[in-house]
Amino acid sequence: MIGYLKPDKMELVMKDYQYYKMYYCSICRHLVRNNLRIYSFLTGYEGTLLAMLYNELVVQNGDAILDNCSGVPLAKVPVLPADHEAIELGSYLCLLAFQVKFQDDLLDETGFWITKYNQFLKNHIEKSANKRKEVYEKFRIDLNYVHKKQVELRVLEEDSLIRDSTVYLEHWGSLFAYIMTQPFSGKIDEERCQALREMFKGLGKIINLLDAMADIKEDAASGQFNPILKAESPQDSKDREWLESAYKVYSGVIQTERQKILKLFPVLALRESLSIVQNILTHCLDRELKKVFDSMVLDKSKEKGRLLFNCKDF
Repeated sequence: MIGYLKPDKMELVMKDYQYYKMYYCSICRHLVRNNLRIYSFLTGYEGTLLAMLYNELVVQNGDAILDNCSGVPLAKVPVLPADHEAIELGSYLCLLAFQVKFQDDLLDETGFWITKYNQFLKNHIEKSANKRKEVYEKFRIDLNYVHKKQVELRVLEEDSLIRDSTVYLEHWGSLFAYIMTQPFSGKIDEERCQALREMFKGLGKIINLLDAMADIKEDAASGQFNPILKAESPQDSKDREWLESAYKVYSGVIQTERQKILKLFPVLALRESLSIVQNILTHCLDRELKKVFDSMVLDKSKEKGRLLFNCKDF
């Protein structure tokens, strides 16, 4: 569910590409230098997007320096200073994203040694986040509230009486919006802050649906929860006609949410980040929908490696 909100590199002009890459590399460097080198794998697009918006709307300090790349130390890359508040926020959002979603993906792996390793990694990162609880408090993110909402979501998923997919979408969208917009609360005008909440709530619904559509066959085979399967209860989840119908319905929901977000842009009044956010909402989502159609309807192999080592793209 994490890793969808990245711009399409080939549709970015050079200045926007360099601007986005500066934030991505800055977060990677912050994670490595404050933890372990393996933490570079946690560098995520959601954290990069949040850091970019927070700097533009709140901090407003884009003075970069040249420093060694965390992955290739001999190379120099433009990054924001180590103590930059927006980079600190983006880095800890990446850690939180791991706890919310990444650990589920890692613990699904089979095999004795890989299971042991992933359990160690999960525990290590949880301890790293808990040690810095004051950082989340600084940005007004209540970890207890986040965990409470996660538990509530699991209860909803297990409730056999709830079959409406919008219930799960609303819950996840609201939680995603809370995490992504709490740092802005009280620091920008309320109208703009509310527009951000609506944008991230919509994005939360979109990535939840994309994830559910991409995993529909795997979830049907393994018996894992999937909001679409629970809502539709198909007799045969492999039936091509049903899959095409479900894709049409839920891709339509995604398109509706995208249009709602695009209408918020005048209120958000973004400048440096505008073209990148537009790229994510247009080129990125179009590309992801095509991938979902290929895997869901055409039964083509789903893309692997979305979550880890993303710097191959940036």
